[in-house]
Amino acid sequence: MKNIFYVIIVSLILSCSSIPSKGNIQSLEDLTVEKIYDAIKEEDISVVLEDISILQRSGNEENVLESEKLLIEASSLINRLFIKAVDNKKFIDASNYFFTAEQSGLKIDGEWSYNNLILDSVLEEDKSKTATEKSYIIRNYLNIKLLDNSDLAKIFELVASAGDKSLIAEIRNEADLRSIDLPVDLITDNKEISKTDFLKGTVTIWVNRGMKIEGGIGIPDSVIGSGFFIDKEGYLLTNYHVIESEVDPEFEGFSRLYVRLWDDQNTKIPAKVVGWDKIFDIALLKIELEPEIVFSFSQGKKYLPGTPIIAIGSPGGLENTITSGIVSASGRKFLQMCGVMQVDVPINHGNSGGPLIDSDGELVGVVFAGIEQFEGINFAIPGEYISKLVPALYNGGRVQHPFLGLAVQEEDKGLRIIYRTPGASGSLVGLKNNDIVTSLAGVEVKKIEDINKLFLKLRPGIAIKINWIRDEVEMSGIIALGIRPDFPVLDASKIDLKYKLIAPVFGMTINSISKNIFGTDYMISEVFPGSIADTTGLSVNDPFSIKKWQVVEDQKLILMQIKIKKRKAGFLESGVQLGAYMGTTNFI
Repeated sequence: MKNIFYVIIVSLILSCSSIPSKGNIQSLEDLTVEKIYDAIKEEDISVVLEDISILQRSGNEENVLESEKLLIEASSLINRLFIKAVDNKKFIDASNYFFTAEQSGLKIDGEWSYNNLILDSVLEEDKSKTATEKSYIIRNYLNIKLLDNSDLAKIFELVASAGDKSLIAEIRNEADLRSIDLPVDLITDNKEISKTDFLKGTVTIWVNRGMKIEGGIGIPDSVIGSGFFIDKEGYLLTNYHVIESEVDPEFEGFSRLYVRLWDDQNTKIPAKVVGWDKIFDIALLKIELEPEIVFSFSQGKKYLPGTPIIAIGSPGGLENTITSGIVSASGRKFLQMCGVMQVDVPINHGNSGGPLIDSDGELVGVVFAGIEQFEGINFAIPGEYISKLVPALYNGGRVQHPFLGLAVQEEDKGLRIIYRTPGASGSLVGLKNNDIVTSLAGVEVKKIEDINKLFLKLRPGIAIKINWIRDEVEMSGIIALGIRPDFPVLDASKIDLKYKLIAPVFGMTINSISKNIFGTDYMISEVFPGSIADTTGLSVNDPFSIKKWQVVEDQKLILMQIKIKKRKAGFLESGVQLGAYMGTTNFI
């Protein structure tokens, strides 16, 4: 019963409104020198470095010698790609090549540094990038402590023009430590503003989807949400699910996106979607208007339960609504790649995409869902995650996240692999179930959250170093970052055997004990604490057979009916149905 309740709750929360298979797991016999040379010709540097790493670990002397020759070719390739990116003034691309080379033990020719490449990207006179976009690049990628005084002053001017309060304060603190003066007169938004003034930075989002037929009668089909400005050039954030029909290729019908300003509810301003992230339920929009107020995310603050917050939005289409409350809890696992905040603030349909702000007027998070049946249980995406996504949203289109194709279980030593998606990097590089991943890109990982935060700073297509433990032996290699699908479990269910998915989906490992004309009998060998199997009362050494396996794709659910003899029930045979939402949080 608890599991059915869990499925229903998750479905309610998310109703607030493929990875290509590369074949089977790659064996050393499949990996030939010719294959790596083909990848070099295609300039697929991350795959090249991953495959060379596999050869180096093979223990075969001939392979090791070949890998040394291939590394020379790889070094030449990554230098060519790097110089090409620099010449084209694509400094972010160049910084990614630099990072990949550093992770792989290669050297980029010349006196380059990662920090200087990021600095060049924001100081470049690129009119396609706004001051706010550059400010978020500085937030996420630039180490201001490594800048000289002249560059620190330049960065301050840029950040001051964007109005990023937290970053302004950080740079001023660094300047004070160096006893240098900054032109503080450039700061134009440091005055106190009233709660009512915050309305000037918020909007009502309205998506007109024409008409729909219900009971033979045509009624208007529209979606109403909230949004808020983060850029003086008219860029604003809202939830992805509010504007989904604008960018979803599977949506067939009429869809037009408009924005209504706080002080003019009669005028509909056309808006366009710039970038979106389905996994984090966030989207960046653009209108041709300069807002009076822009919001910036807080940086470094901790919002503990009991912290006062303010929500602004259009509940039920009632514009210009301000409500107050507190943070109730954090780390609720309702989104795949981040724990969300539970907030005790009056929120209803129409608040989705609106800002949560603190007493300083800085963004705490973005409202995205609530449970209608339970008054006061509402949720918001933490600002610390959204602020890291902003540069990718400005790039336009769907935001892509790195993916290894692994499901893991948190343990004291690190993250134990419990599943590998066929054809994904984790399988191709030779990782095995029960390997313990201890670090990625030089960062120690003890929790899945550690990897999610790291992956928000990285992008698919680069190669990083991975360290793991197998049978008490420490190992390392290079792994290429693939593209995370919207629902890794759904994609895996289309290309893998169902019994293999039981571990990541329902939280138990199993062994086959017999086969007959009616199917296969299994024995539970491990139950993960807190998993669906655990809360259902399943335990080690319970024998069972699978009677039905159903993937409900439109609701993103997997249902499994089993006939089981529970040890805790005296091995009396009974039927059990398990249900799980596909947005499981254990895939990396």
